[in-house]
Amino acid sequence: MPAVTLQGLDAVALQNRIDSKYVLSRAQLDDILPAIISGYKVLDINGYRSFTYENNYFDTDDYQFYYDHHNGYVNRMKVRSRKYLETGNAFFEIKKKEKVERTNKIRESVPDVLDKLDESRQQIVQAMSRKDVSGLKVLLTNSFNRVTFVNHDQTERVTLDFNIHFTDGQKEESLGGVYILELKRSRAGGMSAISATLKKKGVREQGFSKYIYGMMALKDVRKNNFLPLLKNVNNLK
Repeated sequence: MPAVTLQGLDAVALQNRIDSKYVLSRAQLDDILPAIISGYKVLDINGYRSFTYENNYFDTDDYQFYYDHHNGYVNRMKVRSRKYLETGNAFFEIKKKEKVERTNKIRESVPDVLDKLDESRQQIVQAMSRKDVSGLKVLLTNSFNRVTFVNHDQTERVTLDFNIHFTDGQKEESLGGVYILELKRSRAGGMSAISATLKKKGVREQGFSKYIYGMMALKDVRKNNFLPLLKNVNNLK
């Protein structure tokens, strides 16, 4: 496939966009590969086209961030440190969902992936929360591979995640054969060739958070509100 550089990808800002996420089996992925191959370029950085991500997710001892998501609170947070293995870049990130369609993100470059938070970063997180979130620590580690595409009209970005693995230091879970596809497209760009193919095949959008799924897989947590997701993933596995 033709390549797009990181600078070319950054040019596809898509500030006014529609985000769609799908959880796919290999067979469902095969159905849309012709559309991807014919209509998109693939991100290439120094010869790499598949990139390995490692995430450390932070939460409180009573899983405050997880339960805020489970209970459907609009004001909820996700705190993680992420490393891109091929480039060596690492970041500390806070994502706070403030409204249905608005997420505030803080991103700080760090020398390596963080496995604990110092007092200053802990205070930054606390200042963004109305609840007590002291004592944040890594509860979940996640790794996966990602390929990123952009369409020729530069109205859509696509990420494809696979080889998804979770561990909490005691237990492990792998999502072999499950692929997470996310579309970010301009509201003025019309229907995506990918989403049109998926619709034709009867594949519906499915929200999927790696942190949430990993917590359900490895921790003793309430999961009533996520049962449809679990059923779908288990069927694909």
